[in-house]
Amino acid sequence: MLTRYDRAIQYPYHLPSGSYIAHNGEHRLVSGDEIRQNLTGRKPFLAVGSNMSPQQLALKFPGPDDGIIPVTKIKLRDFDSVFSAHFAAYGAIASTLFPAPGTEVTLFINWLDPKQELAMHKTELPNKNYRFCRMNNLQIINPDGPELDYVYVYLSSRGALSKDGDPAPLGVVEATQRHWEDMLQPEIQDYVRSMMAPQMDLAGFIEQNISNPDLRLERTERLQGSSIAIHHDERNIEEIL
Repeated sequence: MLTRYDRAIQYPYHLPSGSYIAHNGEHRLVSGDEIRQNLTGRKPFLAVGSNMSPQQLALKFPGPDDGIIPVTKIKLRDFDSVFSAHFAAYGAIASTLFPAPGTEVTLFINWLDPKQELAMHKTELPNKNYRFCRMNNLQIINPDGPELDYVYVYLSSRGALSKDGDPAPLGVVEATQRHWEDMLQPEIQDYVRSMMAPQMDLAGFIEQNISNPDLRLERTERLQGSSIAIHHDERNIEEIL
């Protein structure tokens, strides 16, 4: 069981070596054939941060009645996973998809049924940090699933966190031809702490963001004030929620 500090600082948690099925708080690596047998009636939700990890899925879908979640490991071209300009309620600086021409990033797709989709919305949308969209005309390499050129995705409403004027990709997320310096969660947290509360240690800074919602929002709005807007081709994106 993770402590509050560990849950914040270890984001985005363990990323499996391949595609997997999550169920009842556990997961197992599976073949593409088994994935394809379980996709009927499901939508592809692109995961770019902690939703890639079975640890986070176990928190959001902990019981047997939540059903299985097939998860395919993919590569996506011309995008990267970067830190979003907001703090999650559990203290982590979360992530968002960001255009990056020429980059190929390794991500995961959660294949959700209608009940799971509603449950996922409840974890992503209430704090207005994300908007739910469908993105089309994408270049996706999905060896363990069907051919795809679209996904559903939560995009940051706050923009990308600015590190010296550039986005900061998640260092634990694999990518080639990356444009900007990547960072780990402890590094980006300490960078933000040094600007907002230089007198505090990192553990105290994170604990404040977890325990004080008003302060967390105030600090999120400070991050948003210097964030980098996320510009996507409006012909290829549909905002749903």
